[in-house]
Amino acid sequence: MRNSFLILFIILFSSCVDAPVNRVQKNKKPEINTVKKHSIKSGLEKSAKDTIDSWKEYISVADDLKKFTSISANEALNNALQLASLIKQMKDSIRPLDLINPSFRTRVNVLENEALRLKDMTFISSITPIEVHQQVDKIMAAFSATNSKINTVYSQLEVEKEIQINSNGTNNY
Repeated sequence: MRNSFLILFIILFSSCVDAPVNRVQKNKKPEINTVKKHSIKSGLEKSAKDTIDSWKEYISVADDLKKFTSISANEALNNALQLASLIKQMKDSIRPLDLINPSFRTRVNVLENEALRLKDMTFISSITPIEVHQQVDKIMAAFSATNSKINTVYSQLEVEKEIQINSNGTNNY
């Protein structure tokens, strides 16, 4: 009899201890819905922006990536399919002729691959929010590298124009 009271007491005590822990877990916001900030480190300079404004696929990708600057892992996974599709369209429609070169295509390919990795993460049930946010950071870095290359191409073209103008001007004297 005494042993049964002891067992009953232990069971009651252990069940009372678990109740507050469960309440705390239910009230805690799941990490997958926690919003994290991401940033695009390199934007377009004015000389590049003027030319790129007519490239609507690039503008669509840039606008879509603005949503990713402050996003939860769950939202990032939900938007991954659309982002991958927009980047594919951008890759297939490089309009500014100055950007049709192997080094720029490489940057766009890297951006597309990073977006496809995020898209693939939507099918992995054991993916963690940390891994999703790391992938979003990689996408932002790849987009920054793409912007940097665009800036470099147009800066180089401006310098070449100035050199040509200066060399033409000195020949006239």
